[in-house]
Amino acid sequence: MSRSDIDALNATFMKGMETGDAAMIASVYAPDARVMPPGAPVVTGGEIEQFWQEALGMGITGGALETVSLEERDDVAVEEGVYEMRVGADVVDTGKYVVVHRRQPDGAWRLNLDIWNSDSTPPQG
Repeated sequence: MSRSDIDALNATFMKGMETGDAAMIASVYAPDARVMPPGAPVVTGGEIEQFWQEALGMGITGGALETVSLEERDDVAVEEGVYEMRVGADVVDTGKYVVVHRRQPDGAWRLNLDIWNSDSTPPQG
């Protein structure tokens, strides 16, 4: 896996965010991928597109992903990064993420595990 592979996956993910295309976002995930959003249960495989459709429905219009480190071993690569999420022109959240990428049988890399945490203090209830 090269840095350009990661950059291409992240660019596709962000283009999906900016265009409101949950299917485009879901296309970067492996068929058996797991998404681990903060404060919510694990989302798997076929549920991932619906998860992102609901997230986009809450008003997300884009953001940014920045890879901080990338480590590869055989058919697995671990990416650590930071993100920002926007609604309109406003940055509404920043945080950090870890993605485990896995090489697929066709040789393409896809996100296999995706977990992130906000830098904001959770609301007290």
